[in-house]
Amino acid sequence: MSSLTTKVFGVPQPGWYRVYYIINNIQELVTALTQEHPVVLMFWADWNQPSKATYWDLAIAKKDEAVFCQLDFDKFKDVVEKFRVKALPTFLLIKEGEEQRRVVGAKVEELNMALSDIG
Repeated sequence: MSSLTTKVFGVPQPGWYRVYYIINNIQELVTALTQEHPVVLMFWADWNQPSKATYWDLAIAKKDEAVFCQLDFDKFKDVVEKFRVKALPTFLLIKEGEEQRRVVGAKVEELNMALSDIG
């Protein structure tokens, strides 16, 4: 099984695939944001568990339509400020490096519709 995320970030080991990628540094964020495919960037935190299940299910369903990445709210404060993230989870839908839509809260249907709109 493959996904756009796997094509961008590779696989953790042979036989695996990724439906989402946890950003670890600024270079990985730049890689994600400069893709020709739509990117769904989720701002999350360890203390905000409800968002993870929502994101996982959508990432599986839309694995061939977008690159899915997570960004730790507490680790990347400068990026949080740049994107004006005030609540968790916040999902940014980015295409060609530009924010197209924003969904605040674990609103699966709204996120799904937004992704369909920009695809």
